[in-house]
Amino acid sequence: MMGRAGATASRLALLSCVALTACAEAGPPPRLAPPAQSSAPLEAPPAMGVFRSKRFGLDLELYDGPSWKIDDRSSRWLSASHPEGSTLLVRTWRSENRMNRDKCEAQARLFRRLPSAESVEIVEERAFDVPPGFDTRATVGLVPSPDGAIFGTVLAFGGSGRRCFAFVYATQATGPRATEVVADRLAKTTEGALGKLAFRRDFDPPLERDTADQAAPQR
Repeated sequence: MMGRAGATASRLALLSCVALTACAEAGPPPRLAPPAQSSAPLEAPPAMGVFRSKRFGLDLELYDGPSWKIDDRSSRWLSASHPEGSTLLVRTWRSENRMNRDKCEAQARLFRRLPSAESVEIVEERAFDVPPGFDTRATVGLVPSPDGAIFGTVLAFGGSGRRCFAFVYATQATGPRATEVVADRLAKTTEGALGKLAFRRDFDPPLERDTADQAAPQR
């Protein structure tokens, strides 16, 4: 007869055999499924020399990009300045009334002192689809100074429904090549900063009622 110890050993051996057989039949453990990937594509970072404004939902490409000092926080305008003597202001806003290009320009000039459009030698006027669907028109002009300095501006305003857009660039240079230098900056700003201005989403800018007259680049 088998003793108690022997019977216990036999039962353990039988259980081990059953367990091994079950594992062999079951096969390897199932692999865990990888975590589900989000269907929304990741937003690509802006290219070199492009400033991305989260507040206005736009990408702004500036010539000589790293040299610009950009402020997108301290006022209701996105402002940029360059050591060469150039400044840029960009803004979108919403009005209580239906707007067009001329009304948006008039309101922008109430918000802030901007370069005058008078006494400017207009060298180009162009329409831009910026932001998309707006009736934006840009005026590029030169203003000679008695002391030999040359001033240049790109003034662009647009409206759509109750929304407005303003883009104001001013620059200056002195010396025998001043006109050539300023003309080159104006061309790069018109074709680059304004022409390539990209809005990454439909925007609903804040309703503005302010009429504060603030300092700004002007001539």
